[in-house]
Amino acid sequence: MVASVDGATAALQASGRPPGKPLVFKEHWTAALSDQLRLFTVQLVCTGGSSAIAKTVVAPLERIKILRQVQHMASVDSAARYSGIGDALRRLPAREGGVMSLWRGNGANVVRLVPDVAFRFVVHDQFRVMFAPMDGSPPGVAEKLAAGAATGILKTLLFYPLDVCRTRITADQSGVAAAAAPAPAAQTAAAAAASSAATIPSLPAAATPGAGSTAPGLPGPPATAAAAGAGPGSSGGGGGGGGGRTYPNIRACALATLRTEGVRGLYRGVLLSMGGVAPYLAISFTMYDELRRRLPSDRESTSAIWYPILKMGCGAAAAVSAQTVVYPLDTVRRCMQMNGAAGQAVRYTSASDCLVQLLRSHGGLRALYRGCLTNCLKTSLGAPVHFIMYDAIKSAVQAMDPTTGVASPL
Repeated sequence: MVASVDGATAALQASGRPPGKPLVFKEHWTAALSDQLRLFTVQLVCTGGSSAIAKTVVAPLERIKILRQVQHMASVDSAARYSGIGDALRRLPAREGGVMSLWRGNGANVVRLVPDVAFRFVVHDQFRVMFAPMDGSPPGVAEKLAAGAATGILKTLLFYPLDVCRTRITADQSGVAAAAAPAPAAQTAAAAAASSAATIPSLPAAATPGAGSTAPGLPGPPATAAAAGAGPGSSGGGGGGGGGRTYPNIRACALATLRTEGVRGLYRGVLLSMGGVAPYLAISFTMYDELRRRLPSDRESTSAIWYPILKMGCGAAAAVSAQTVVYPLDTVRRCMQMNGAAGQAVRYTSASDCLVQLLRSHGGLRALYRGCLTNCLKTSLGAPVHFIMYDAIKSAVQAMDPTTGVASPL
């Protein structure tokens, strides 16, 4: 017995492990990497899928908001501009080729989610470790805000061109402009008619071909296809399929912007976007924390069915408040993203020039908040859809594999 104990002690000393320390089996690095990739994929599916569904549901409100922000820059008559949500929902489908025009730009917005969500998962945890207190205590408000701001700024630098393309595709009203302008064939016919009237003075104006009126008892001239297609209800070559659009997709928009404006065109307004990250995070995080602390914390309340709804409301209220405060920055940023787009003249030399012109010539402070009500409605509707779909996708994944370990955001 003594010999066996001495033999075990000798074996422990030979292995280099001190006596009394428990034996730990470390998982091989390939298995650990596989587990991490599996969890990351599940999180990406849950978060990315729920975000894509939520953004698709509120896409019409997002397009109306962006149009309201930048429509003063489009080459359309002031009477064709939208005055609010109801006006846009009523007139926009008829003018741009059907109901699907309300979702124009949503594809680009959803495509942005994949790198955005993946980057946030991979990088944000690293910044949280970087900004964590040196004494090992849990990170406080300042550390969390610093990690969030660093993640947001780096993400903006990498993926900002996708946001520019999304804005330009969403705000593209080339179909409306084409419909409002006379068709080339109609212009040629009108010029020929004017020339004929000038060279044959004895011909009565009422009988001049193409003059818009006819002599008594004579049939009117047949309308050309181009003229017939230029009506308010036509798609102007840019209907649901996107034909004739200045920016039919992300690739075309990016190439056209690079060709006409260079790399600088893909980063117009980037400083405003980065400058808005810190105040947005500070306001939303602080307000959410304050609202959540006022919720009941007893076990009966936290297990009630209405408790997640209250937390969802706190998150939506915090997001709406933060977005409203920084909304003027967003308006100026959208205008800078559209500045010089589609071969148009550059209206603003800088963000400060854009701000001054909006205040002086486009309605003062009201111009900076055009579309803000639509944005609040979009956020209020999008937040519950996002949370509900996240839980639905998470439940489906857990039903297929109960060992995923995905937690609810609520």
